[in-house]
Formats: sequence, structure tokens, C-alpha cells
Amino acid sequence: GDVYLGYLPLAHILELMAEFCFLAMGCTICYADPKTLTQTGAYPVGALEQYSPTLMAGVPKIWDVIKKGVEAKVSKSPAVSRFLVKTAFQARSFAIEHGYDTPLFKALVFKKFSKVVGGKLRLALSGGGPLNTEVQEFVRTCFGCPLFQGYGLTETCAGLTIQDPLDLRGAIAGQPIPSVEVRLESCPDIADKGGLPYLSTDTKDVEGNAVHGRGEVLVRGPSMSSGYYTMPGKTKEEWEDDGFFHTGDIGQWMDDGSLRIVDRKKNLVKLKGGEYIAIEKMEMTYGNSKFVDAVAGGICCYGDGDMDRPVALMQLNQAVTMEWAAENAVPGDFPTVKNSPKLMEAVMADMKNEAKKAGLSYIEIITAVTFLTEPWTPENGCLTAANKLQRRAVVQMFEKEFEEVRKKGIR
Repeated sequence: GDVYLGYLPLAHILELMAEFCFLAMGCTICYADPKTLTQTGAYPVGALEQYSPTLMAGVPKIWDVIKKGVEAKVSKSPAVSRFLVKTAFQARSFAIEHGYDTPLFKALVFKKFSKVVGGKLRLALSGGGPLNTEVQEFVRTCFGCPLFQGYGLTETCAGLTIQDPLDLRGAIAGQPIPSVEVRLESCPDIADKGGLPYLSTDTKDVEGNAVHGRGEVLVRGPSMSSGYYTMPGKTKEEWEDDGFFHTGDIGQWMDDGSLRIVDRKKNLVKLKGGEYIAIEKMEMTYGNSKFVDAVAGGICCYGDGDMDRPVALMQLNQAVTMEWAAENAVPGDFPTVKNSPKLMEAVMADMKNEAKKAGLSYIEIITAVTFLTEPWTPENGCLTAANKLQRRAVVQMFEKEFEEVRKKGIR
């Protein structure tokens, strides 16, 4: 039978509902801690190798950590091996997109990679936040199993939409589950990166794709909450009289009836010039940089009404930094290299490259960054129990560094 690996806290609605579902299906559930999933945090093997799950659910950060872990090992291989892996990845990615596989590369290269997740993984779900398209493609290609997205909130009991496992498109939340009704409400005061408002009558998105409306996602149905416990005022703010709940997410209907989440109404930040920036989208984009240490917490972007441009606080990846220093003849130990102007130039160039690849608007390109090396954890309050970033706690804990970098966002 199927084996499910449970490692997120049950306070996280994704984990709670996943375990309910898999128990009902008769699956075996094995438990672990997020820090012990791989050999890096466990001895002699990590939970993934120990339990060899066939089913797994994770937040985007977990998949990003797994991706960067594999990439770190590959980067230490000889040049010939790196070339083979790159060639194999490109070939298999192309093959999967066209409905077939690459048996030779699967046996020679990817069989070793699959051991990272236990070797038996056949279905992987990502939820709890937006998943980077590069990470989704990487997991699908390296481990040979579909990584598909689910979308929902605590208020919807996790379930709202789910992507078809055979759907290879990135940034797709999927189609609504049978127990909910979803509609989009126009947001005339919020514009996309092209300067156009999100309207339920839209037929094209900012990239020219055909859509059947854009706007805030509203949902109702018997499978979701009817309000906040003993909080009638808050309930009235978020629930309409006809039962529809305001998710705070901005989505668009694709031409096949699936939903794509494109913005976050509740996490948009207005800068001094009146432009809005999408903090979560920025963190997902810049977190893909090789210099960002996802294991230590990742990156925290910031902007406010007194700033002209956003800035960021980031966990600097020591291994990648020292490797970069050796390749670029920058002398010194890690603390010395960390303060090198050349390193700052390299990091900012990499950040701009990630922003360009993701199609961020010019106002979402960070103007400055500060490097941190003290990890963000649930224990120090910088992350939730489910490893989600607590921005306010990060800013408070690193107040000195924050104030210094914030000044660089004011012209």
C-alpha cells in the first residue's frame, strides 16, 4: 500500500486534511521532523530514505530546500558529471513535456537522484503558498513523479482547487473541488504589472493569455468554515451575506477552467509613489537565487509608504558564497567575504536576473539587500511551525540591519 510521510505540524491545515484523507484511504503514515527529512539533518539517513514514501505533501520551502540540496551536491561533482546531469535534465524535461521518458538517463542519472526522496515517490503535492515554476519542473524531472499544486486556506479546510497531476504548467492552482463554488470579484483599484486593473470581465491577462475574468477569489460551500469562532466582527468583514468568503488572493480563470493565482490583495504593499508591490511573489522569485540559504530561512522582502523601492534581508548561503569566492579570487574567510563589495555586486546581479526571469515589474526589483547568518527558526519566532516567514518578527529581531538597508530604499 501507499506510504505517506507526515512531518508538518497538525496545526497546519494542509497536513491535518492530508492525514485525514490518507487514513481514510488506508495508507501507512510515517512521522518525522522537517529538519530530519534528509541526511543533512539526520544520522545515518534521513526520514525520506528511511521510510521511502510513495505520497508526500509539502510547503514550497521544503521543495526548494530539496532542490538546492541536490544542486549543491551536483556542483561539487567533476565537470564531466555536471555536463552529464545538465544534458540529462534538459533531455528528460523535454521528454516529459512531450509525453514520454528517457530510460537511459533515468537509469544512469535520475535513479541516484530519486534516492533523495526515498526512491518510491509517485505523487507529490505542494500547498500553503505559491510554488516557483523552476522548483516544480526540477522535482518533476529529477524524481520522475508529478509535483502538482493545491490551493486553499484554513477557512476552506485546505480544499479549494487542485491541479491535475498530469498538468505540466507552472503557477496553476487547478480546478475547484466539487464541494465549493468559486467566483472572481473585480478589483478596480489594484493593477497588474501592465498597469491594468483586475476585472471579472477581462479576456486577456498581462501576458496576453486568454482568460475568463480576473479578480479577487471568493468561495463558498459546505466544506468550508462559516466564520471565525466568537469573532462576529471579523467574520462580517470577510464573509458576504450570501456566504461567499473573501480569500484576499487575486486569480484568473484560464481557458480550460483552471485557476491561476496571480497576486495577493492582502499582502500588497504601496510604495511612496503609489505603486503596489507583491511581497510574497518577490520572495518566491528571489528565493530561487543560489546565494539564498533556504534552509536557514530564505529571504524577507520589505517596502512601505515612505520608501521609493523595496529592499530585502536574506540568509546568505555560506557554501555557495565560499565557492563563488574561490572562483573569483576573493580572499578571506566567510565573515571577510560576506563584507566584500564584489560579493554584493554578484548577489544583486543574480537577484536582477531572477527578477527578469520571473517577469517582475521594475518597482519590484530590490534596490538593496543585507546579509544575515543567524538562522530564522520557529524557535526564535521568525518562522511559523509550518516554516512560513514571519516578516514582522524578522524585522524586529534584526532591527539594526533592517534600519540600515531600509535607508537605501529611500531616495
